[in-house]
Amino acid sequence: MRFCSRRSLLAAALLVSAACSDSPTAPPSQPDPDPADLSIITPVILPAGADWGLYFQSFNQTRSLTARVIHYPDGTVSGSGIFAIPLVGTGVLRVTGATPYGNCIPQGSPCGTVTNIPESAVATGTARFLSGRMVGQQVPFTLDLHSTFFPDQTTIFDMAFLKFCSAESSCPIYDFFGELHHEPQ
Repeated sequence: MRFCSRRSLLAAALLVSAACSDSPTAPPSQPDPDPADLSIITPVILPAGADWGLYFQSFNQTRSLTARVIHYPDGTVSGSGIFAIPLVGTGVLRVTGATPYGNCIPQGSPCGTVTNIPESAVATGTARFLSGRMVGQQVPFTLDLHSTFFPDQTTIFDMAFLKFCSAESSCPIYDFFGELHHEPQ
């Protein structure tokens, strides 16, 4: 009985310790031996008619970002997101465009060989600030959702880079680390 409670205490201490770090390094993981099949949640999170979607969730402790980008076969894009950045503000994102770059899933395969679902994409749209120095304003944003193939064959989390201005402008970039999920996967 004492052995179980000590093991429980150790597990709880490790969980708290892991939750208190703000490091972009993930624990090593085992690669999947086979390519993943369609997820059971695909019909729930990918709208009917969409050909692919990217979903990002940040793991930062000091700021947060959640975003989804949905692409349709005719080239239209929809999506949304929320952000909270200290000394900048909180707000919502309305995604209206996306440009894929790099290779496709799984793990950087050349597009068209296994799938045409991109590993990474740059999303654009409008951000509406709900708090902060720009409260009430709507501004263009650019969001680079960059896959590092996490959690397969790497110890680096996926990244997202958010800036509130057009792609051509020079403005601050806010970086986030977390997980970029692809559907269908």
